[in-house]
Amino acid sequence: NADGSEAEACGNGTRCVAALMMAESGNGKVSIETKAGLLSAEAADNGNFSVDMGPVNLDWQSIPLAGPLPNGADTLHLDISVGELSDPVGVNVGNPHAVFFVDDAAAVPLQDLGPEIEHHALFPERTNVEVAQILGDGSIRLRVWERGVGITRACGSGACATAVAASRRELAGRSVTINLDGGALGIDWRDDN
Repeated sequence: NADGSEAEACGNGTRCVAALMMAESGNGKVSIETKAGLLSAEAADNGNFSVDMGPVNLDWQSIPLAGPLPNGADTLHLDISVGELSDPVGVNVGNPHAVFFVDDAAAVPLQDLGPEIEHHALFPERTNVEVAQILGDGSIRLRVWERGVGITRACGSGACATAVAASRRELAGRSVTINLDGGALGIDWRDDN
């Protein structure tokens, strides 16, 4: 990361490394060791690459949060309000994410709110921050404040976390297109997690 910290997993970085490894080796599948575990990647259609980001973690210990939620509350609704952002979904896809659903992702002052949420006391290891706008056609507009980096043009783990959060809130199905400033990512949250 730009601040010198090491991320547990990086979806886009894994796709890039996988593409280089496949080009050099001629293999259509590779495994890449990350702090979050082994991630398998394979060549897909039209020059794309697919990464299995591993199981999604939704319990407070795995995200991790600073402690159990009151009354055994689910990570589907975290009690956080910063500026105009509130009620995120907590998800860990190899690293922690707080996904906020908004009416207009472009209008959110993410450069101001992102650092405050990243360092919120609820997240002892800090968190990535996503602002997501449901577009209604099986796609989601996403902007990301990446932990240790700032605003990024794309975030593979953030796209996965957002797809899971949208599905859990019944705002989208388990297969969606996530539209980021750097391009679109197709995300499938498989039935086997």
